[in-house]
Amino acid sequence: MNIVQALQPSERIALIQGGLRLSYARLLDEARRFGGCLRRSGLGEGSHVLIFVPLSADLYIALLGAWSVGAVPIFIDFSRGARFVADSVARLRPDAVVCDAVTGLWRHVYTQLRPILAVPVRGRGEAARPVGLDDAHPAILSFTSGSTGAPKIAARSHGFLMGQYRALSAHLDFDPSHVDLGTLPVFTLANLAAGLTTLLPRRRYRGGVDAARLARRMRREDVSRVICSPALFAALLNHGDLPSLRAVYLGGGPVYPSLLQAIRPDIDLRVVYGSTEAEPIAAIRWRDVSPEDKARIGAGAGLPVGAVVPGVSCRVGEDQEIQVSGATVLSGYLHGIGDAENKLREDGKVWHRTGDAGYFDEQGRLWLLGRVNQAVDRGAGGKLYPFCAECVLDARFGIRGALAAYQNQCVVVVENGSVDESAALAALAALGVERVISVRKLPMDKRHGAKIDYPRLQKLLQSY
Repeated sequence: MNIVQALQPSERIALIQGGLRLSYARLLDEARRFGGCLRRSGLGEGSHVLIFVPLSADLYIALLGAWSVGAVPIFIDFSRGARFVADSVARLRPDAVVCDAVTGLWRHVYTQLRPILAVPVRGRGEAARPVGLDDAHPAILSFTSGSTGAPKIAARSHGFLMGQYRALSAHLDFDPSHVDLGTLPVFTLANLAAGLTTLLPRRRYRGGVDAARLARRMRREDVSRVICSPALFAALLNHGDLPSLRAVYLGGGPVYPSLLQAIRPDIDLRVVYGSTEAEPIAAIRWRDVSPEDKARIGAGAGLPVGAVVPGVSCRVGEDQEIQVSGATVLSGYLHGIGDAENKLREDGKVWHRTGDAGYFDEQGRLWLLGRVNQAVDRGAGGKLYPFCAECVLDARFGIRGALAAYQNQCVVVVENGSVDESAALAALAALGVERVISVRKLPMDKRHGAKIDYPRLQKLLQSY
């Protein structure tokens, strides 16, 4: 089924951004007219279309327009640099690049993009009637983080995305009365399928979201639900109360108790665990986390993410790595690149290796310990996983830190002035931490700003 065929035209507002209030009827009309523009340019079923447009209403017009004619949208993280862009273009060989007025100029910076047909996102043609597509037809090609080996290409089909939406619907409140803040595109697509109104942050080409401006707009629009990274929500909380908020779902990075405790108790607060290859895997309500659970978190037991969602099989393998299987878990990467490292095939069943360490507690709930490849070997003391030490810092001092191996020692890295180093070391000594190092700023991932960038941290430590 073509996803576009699942959307219902109506006068209900689909997307809000700046002064734009786009109804579902207008969104679909704009998308189909953009699809007509693609068709007029010789693009259609199976064409690879690189979407070079920032988070905006135009992005969804381009995405839906490409789907309407059976084209396959490609997404590349341009923030990762020219070499990454060049390698991505060489691997995916897009037939066209969709740009707005600004990125249309920027594309000339990338040598590999210059000869590719450019299609303006504002281009319009005769409205395209959505073509029928098999569920297996690719809907989105995007790169994973590449934390192990070469970056892998996730090919999510129309059927896979619809299955993902159904799985999310069982754990997220898709009440159409909600006005949602949309910062994670996959969840905004789910909002569109459910008929919700989504507020998009101001379009930005560089830098992150302006949290103060966004919080003011959320109050004006009576935003009642938020799905975002913990880093963004922490920034929003710094700019006053959000009185209309009823539900918050956090994901994309570890969610520590100090943030959860800062949120009003009347809000339905949940942590959702998943990844590009498997979304969702597990979910938990903060109100269901007991005082005993919180004490365990503060003692270094890791972070609870709740029961595994129905339809997903989950197990813990070697090095406590979490492995998942199911209809909403990608069974392989494009052209098989990355399958050998990340997929296990047993008796006709494919298991995805998440790269995350964890365990099940006595209640059958999943707990996260951090990335497997960031564990520090303490010799006879066994391996110490990142979240164990980082949870202690959060519980005892309300700060963020990072576990690392440095000069054959198990160390924790904090930001200058955030904590008394001797006090932090005393709190962490029982875990086998031997030293606390202060740096000017902890390196964070560029995508969400919610996770420690451990490879960059290791390079930073080399200067000490």
